Amino acid sequence: MTKLKFIYLIFIPLILGCETEKKSTENNLIGEWSKIEKVEDNDYPPPPPGFNRPFGIGFTEDKIEFFNGFQRYDQDSVTGKRQLNYKGTFTDYKVKNDSIFVLNPFNENWDFKWRIKKQLTDTLILTRNDSTFIKLQRIKEKKSNSFDQIIFSSSGCYGSCPIIDISINNNNKIYFQGEGYVKPLGFYESIIDSIKTDYIFSKFAKANIESLKSDYAVGHTDDESITITFVKNGQIIKTIHDYGNAGPKELIWAYVPIQNLYTQVELDSLANDEPFYPKLHYYTFEKDSQILRLEKSESFFLWTEIKDSKIVNTKFDSKYNIGLRGNYTYWGADPNEKRKHQYELDKIESDGKLFKFSFKDQKSITYDLGYNFIKRNFKESDFKKKTKYD
Repeated sequence: MTKLKFIYLIFIPLILGCETEKKSTENNLIGEWSKIEKVEDNDYPPPPPGFNRPFGIGFTEDKIEFFNGFQRYDQDSVTGKRQLNYKGTFTDYKVKNDSIFVLNPFNENWDFKWRIKKQLTDTLILTRNDSTFIKLQRIKEKKSNSFDQIIFSSSGCYGSCPIIDISINNNNKIYFQGEGYVKPLGFYESIIDSIKTDYIFSKFAKANIESLKSDYAVGHTDDESITITFVKNGQIIKTIHDYGNAGPKELIWAYVPIQNLYTQVELDSLANDEPFYPKLHYYTFEKDSQILRLEKSESFFLWTEIKDSKIVNTKFDSKYNIGLRGNYTYWGADPNEKRKHQYELDKIESDGKLFKFSFKDQKSITYDLGYNFIKRNFKESDFKKKTKYD
C-alpha cells in the first residue's frame, strides 16, 4: 500500500463521518419546537400574557420558520412615518458543526443564530453564549380544522396599533379593510394562491379552535382587542375575543400570517360604500328592549355576506333596527379621515334575511342574503337587555 492510498483510507471515512453527523443533526431538528416556559426556584416569574410573544420555531430540510415572523418598522423616506416591513415567517438556514446560521431576510446576510448545546428526541437546548440558553420541546402534531372561512379583526389601541379587518375563505378569496395605522387604507379584495390559504388555515388548526375559550384578556389597559370568527358552510361556529394577546401561544402564532397577509398580496380597491360600512363602529341588532352586539369580526363577516348578496326591491316587515356600536377599545381621533361616506345614513332595517339601508336625500338599497343571518348564527339568549351605553 502506498503512502498516498493510506492517507485516503484514513481521511475519507472521517469526511464521510462528518457529513453523516451533519445530516443526522439536521434531520433531528426537523419538526416544530416551542420554548419551555418554566419558573425555576429563585427565578423571576415569566412576564404576564400580552407583555411577551411566545417563542417557537420549525425546521424543514432547508427552511426555518419563526412563528412570530420577521417584521420591523422602518421610516418611510417620503412621509417620515413608521412603515411596517414584514418578510414572512420562513427563511433559509444551514448547520455547520453544532452551529445554526440563518439567512437574514432584511439584508440577505448569513447570521449566526445559535449553537446546539443539547439535543434529544423531544428536547432541544440552544445557546448564543455560555450564559444564555433556550430550552425547547418538540410540538406534538395536533390539527383540528372544522372551518372554511376565517375573519380576523383588530381594534387599535392607545397608540398606533393597526386597525384592520380581513376575511379569507377556502376558495382563496380575501376581503380586507385598512381602517387605521396601516397602508393601504380602505376596502380591497383579492384572490390569493392556495399555498398561502392552506398555511393560514393550518396555523389556526394547530391552535385546536374547538378547545379554546371565547374570551381572553390581560389585566392591564390601553391594549388592542383581536377578534376572530370561524365560519363553516356559511355559519358562525365560534368567535374568540382576545384582549392584549392573552390567548394560548398557538393562537398568538396563528395571528402573525393572517394579520400581515395584506402586505404579501396584490389588492384590488373596492368602493367605500358598497355596501355601507360604519367607520370605527360595529353592527348591533336591536329588538324592543333587547340588543345583540356583534364583535368586530362578526360585523365584518356580515359585511362580506351583504357584499356578495343580491340587490332587490322586495318589501318586508322589519324585525330589527341595525344600530352602530362604537369601537371603545380605540380612543384616538379618526385615523382615516380621508375616507368619506358618499351618502349620509338614515337607518338600517332587517328581518334577518333582507337588509334595507336608507339614506338621507338618496334612494334606499335592499340586499337579500338568501338566508336569515340571526337564526343561522345566534340564539335568543345572545340578545341582552339594553344599557344606557347602547
